[in-house]
Amino acid sequence: MQERSERTRGRLVAAGAELFDRSGYAGATLADIAAAAGVTKGALYFHFSSKEELARAVVEHAERALRTACCALRAESSSVQALIDAGYWLVTALESDAVVRAAFRLGREEGAWQGGAGPVAGVRGFQGVWAGAVRELLAGARRAGELRDRSGGVGPESLLIAAACGLEVLGGATRDRKELADRLQSFWDWLLPCLVPSEAVYSYRTVAPPAG
Repeated sequence: MQERSERTRGRLVAAGAELFDRSGYAGATLADIAAAAGVTKGALYFHFSSKEELARAVVEHAERALRTACCALRAESSSVQALIDAGYWLVTALESDAVVRAAFRLGREEGAWQGGAGPVAGVRGFQGVWAGAVRELLAGARRAGELRDRSGGVGPESLLIAAACGLEVLGGATRDRKELADRLQSFWDWLLPCLVPSEAVYSYRTVAPPAG
């Protein structure tokens, strides 16, 4: 019974994400979400008392996916490589994961699902969570001594956060993963020599990680 309930909740989150991504919060109705999930409105209200609560669940799912990905990337490689690969994770998610796309769209709209200010001052919603993940990876690289001596201060952080949030803007303009990946590779090929010591530049992979 519990497993069935969890499957229903998962379908509702997925259907809500698809409709929030396509129509925005205001344009997505609970009736349409229930129909897309293949459940009654009564079943929807059993799991979520309001559309706002469902939107919050979508954002929370996206946040968990992001944090899980970043933890895995940090465990598998250096902080700088994890920082590079986090961008490729986002490129893939923007193409294939409606939950992540919906979380970004909801982050641009006003609502209690925002959860207040993001981890980075002035950046709200899921955008703030994503910017915070980038900042944490950059801080880890600095602590590990991976960065050039002159890469201190807020300059690198500001540039990387702006670029990271800009990926979502580009993703909204095109769902072409190859185009986004090519742009990201060009960005890192340009930035990496400014960020890490010259002798370390070629120890990092700037292309997308192997699939699988």
